[in-house]
Amino acid sequence: MPSEIKIHNQEQETDPHGKIDPVPGSSNSVRNRPVVLVTMAKNAAANLFRTGMSWIILLFLPPLLVRVLDKPTYGIWMLLLQVAAYVAIFDSGMQMAVARFVARAEGLRDRRYLARLLSSASAVLGAGSLATMLLTALASWRFNYLFRDIPHSILPNAREALLVIGLSVALTLPFSVMAGLFAGLQRNEINAFAGSLGKFTGALGTAWAAYSHKGLLVMAIWTGLGSVAQCLTYVICWQKEVKGNLLRPTYVDGGMIREFLFFCSAMFVSQFSVILISGLDIPIVVAFDFRSTAYYAVAATLSNALAVPHGAIVSTLMPVAAGMSSDEKPDRMGEVLLKTTRFGTVVLCLITLPLLVGMPLFLRVWVGPDYAIHTLGLAEILVIAQFIRLTMLPYVMVGYAAGQFHRMLASPLSEAIVNLLFSLALVRIIGAHGVAIGTLIGAVVSVVVHLSVSLPRTDCVFVSRKQLVWRGILTPIFYTLPLFFVALGFTRWVSLPFLQVPLILTAELVLLSLFWNFTFNTGDREQLKGLFRHAVGRSGRLLPALRPE
Repeated sequence: MPSEIKIHNQEQETDPHGKIDPVPGSSNSVRNRPVVLVTMAKNAAANLFRTGMSWIILLFLPPLLVRVLDKPTYGIWMLLLQVAAYVAIFDSGMQMAVARFVARAEGLRDRRYLARLLSSASAVLGAGSLATMLLTALASWRFNYLFRDIPHSILPNAREALLVIGLSVALTLPFSVMAGLFAGLQRNEINAFAGSLGKFTGALGTAWAAYSHKGLLVMAIWTGLGSVAQCLTYVICWQKEVKGNLLRPTYVDGGMIREFLFFCSAMFVSQFSVILISGLDIPIVVAFDFRSTAYYAVAATLSNALAVPHGAIVSTLMPVAAGMSSDEKPDRMGEVLLKTTRFGTVVLCLITLPLLVGMPLFLRVWVGPDYAIHTLGLAEILVIAQFIRLTMLPYVMVGYAAGQFHRMLASPLSEAIVNLLFSLALVRIIGAHGVAIGTLIGAVVSVVVHLSVSLPRTDCVFVSRKQLVWRGILTPIFYTLPLFFVALGFTRWVSLPFLQVPLILTAELVLLSLFWNFTFNTGDREQLKGLFRHAVGRSGRLLPALRPE
């Protein structure tokens, strides 16, 4: 990977055809040689490092907060973070969009296009930042009208905290261009370090403020400082790694803005659907079953333990697929999708089995008996819903990278509508559990619509639906289910924690052995062995990734 990007003298760098020499080892190399498994593994490791920090925060911050904050205050805090997550959802989507364009620009060897892209995207995100600030101010002003059950004793502090969090995340939007460039060049280690530093700073300060009983406002300020630390890291790395000014007002181009927004329009619809799918869960619980807000927030946090590592691994496919999409045939892309889906489902099963089997024990240790009793059912439903939805994430990544995301919108829109309608209907009948069930029903609808409607419309990839479902999804699940029920029965029968933990670990090792011997083929095993040898320094041999089966 290159350590710098030069754009000092465009006339001297261009060839007679107006193209600019590519960065050696950048995403255009995908066009000239086989995709390298080690490169994807490096990016996955970087993503997992960042998500590992998220896991550390996930493991240590909620137990502290639920013990030092009363349930209404903790519920409001999680509501504030959910509002901030709305901006983060669009922020991550914009990073992926920029990364996709960067990967294709490098493949075309066109640096002028790259400079116009980054400068135009910065202008778009700057306007989005201003709009977010205005919406945050409006939401803070009308906060008590949106959620009437919030206790008046904490309402003023909640308003101020919302304003601080909203403004801090709005200020981070323009820096998504820098993160997108690093992701498009597959420099994921930079994004991993910046994200980890920001999360750690915010979490550490939040924990101190909560433990010292400083209130929601001080907690929000520390969360905002974490966002600022992340942005400063991007700036420092940009100045060090990028030689030549890729961001200039003179590079802003109306045609590029239209092209970028046209591509992002489908993403905007999808991201809005994501907000309807999971982003409104906590606000709905706050509005209709406020007493269960804290319990639902803990369950939702736990369900992210499944989504975070899986997404970190699968998201490395996007820049690789973007580089492949212009050259590779649909049947080749189908082979890539089939193999990635199978690997992704295996990862899901390996995470879900211990998570579900050990959940009662984990919750008691993690957040205490009271939260464990009220959270268990909610968390189980949400984890299963996450599992179902994430099985199709590799397909979404391939379609997104190939620029055909607009042909896949039927699924997120259907899931959003079904989820919202069932959640609003069932919350009035069975409270917060109704919202969780609505999420589960929506996840099932999402997979069905992807397979029946979206997949036939995405001509960038050709794969048999039966093969994708059977070999990519159901085969790993069928190996997991019998072992899951056996382990579940033993752990419910053996209540002693020091016996439950070895049982869960044994089940995980047995499942891994089953996958290795029966789910993976010979090519898969050889690739994984080669990757392991390379990782420990025994061999520098690069193995072609995603080899056709």
